[in-house]
Amino acid sequence: MKFKKIAAMLLAAAMLTSFTVTGCGSSKVNAQAVAATLDGKEISMGVANFMAQYQAAQTDLYFLSYYGEDMWNSDSGDGTTMTDSVKDSVMENIRECYLMDAHAADYQIELTEEEKTAITQAASKFLADNSAEAVNKMGATQEIVEEMLRLNKIQSKMRAAIQEEIDTNVSDEECAQKTFSYVRFDKTTASDTATDDTTADSAEAGKDNKETAEQFLENAGDDMEQAAKDKEYTIQTCSYGAGDLNEDDNTTSMDIEVLKAADKLKEGKLSDTVIETNNGYYVIRMDSTDDKEAAKTKKESILTQRRNDKYSETVESYKESSDWKINENEWKKVNFDELYTAKAEETTTSTDDTSNTGTDDTSDTGSTGTDDTSNADSSDVEDTSNAEE
Repeated sequence: MKFKKIAAMLLAAAMLTSFTVTGCGSSKVNAQAVAATLDGKEISMGVANFMAQYQAAQTDLYFLSYYGEDMWNSDSGDGTTMTDSVKDSVMENIRECYLMDAHAADYQIELTEEEKTAITQAASKFLADNSAEAVNKMGATQEIVEEMLRLNKIQSKMRAAIQEEIDTNVSDEECAQKTFSYVRFDKTTASDTATDDTTADSAEAGKDNKETAEQFLENAGDDMEQAAKDKEYTIQTCSYGAGDLNEDDNTTSMDIEVLKAADKLKEGKLSDTVIETNNGYYVIRMDSTDDKEAAKTKKESILTQRRNDKYSETVESYKESSDWKINENEWKKVNFDELYTAKAEETTTSTDDTSNTGTDDTSDTGSTGTDDTSNADSSDVEDTSNAEE
């Protein structure tokens, strides 16, 4: 997996953990310097560095054991280092946060007194709960932590307001779904140029699998579930719409040949033959030509995509009409040389929070993963960013 995709995954993760740092924990940047400007508004290095270090701690927690201590110098998959990829993601999020802040009045978005109080309390608790070394390493101060939480809350409220503008009308035709069951058998084919025994064995195995699939189809005629149970095969299902029958518009993970074969079947009927694709053999049965539950799921998927598209389009329009400049001389001073590690006995993942980080919160924003703290109560900050020396 490329590091940029990893970053996109992590940027909205919520964790229950405490961190330690490998070095002395001192920040190497001038907090008063300018990291970037948005339409002339100066964004401090203090805020930018804290958001970057906050993200680095989460990345270390998840991937240090996989990639080792040289992780930040590793190739991210596109010729840049992981350090560059994460810093790019963080800076894009900073830009987005300040764009949302600049346009908050357009949607009558502002923080309530209760929200402001919660932010102040959460920032204070964050500083109190972490050692001086860890706080210094992140460059955290009461003002800086409050600013990050304020930006996150504004961004969250702006996203919700912008996404309310979508057209919620989805026609029955647009979300109509058919559902079929299938059992898949692997297919292994020989290379045109290969001549070794291994390839020959693989080709023979593929031939055997086709015969196995054909035998299963014969046995499944009376009862597909029982036939699969007898052989300990797994029956899976696939739902699709009319648009998925077009190769370019297929939103499922199923091969188009299988979808087209399924679409010819009447409800309750199995295919007459095994469906062969480049990668496998399929025995299929049409379960429903009008799956109402699948249609409901598809409708929600369509609405979610519209919300994401609306938000992305709005962000892009704000970017196009604004002047954004990064102070590269200062931003290059941000590094993650001192690694963050978690105390194993305190590390846990909040499944309630992370399960809500789907397309709405992550796929379209490139955010730095602080949305889950944007409610700014004490537990939010404590849970996501405790750090100790």
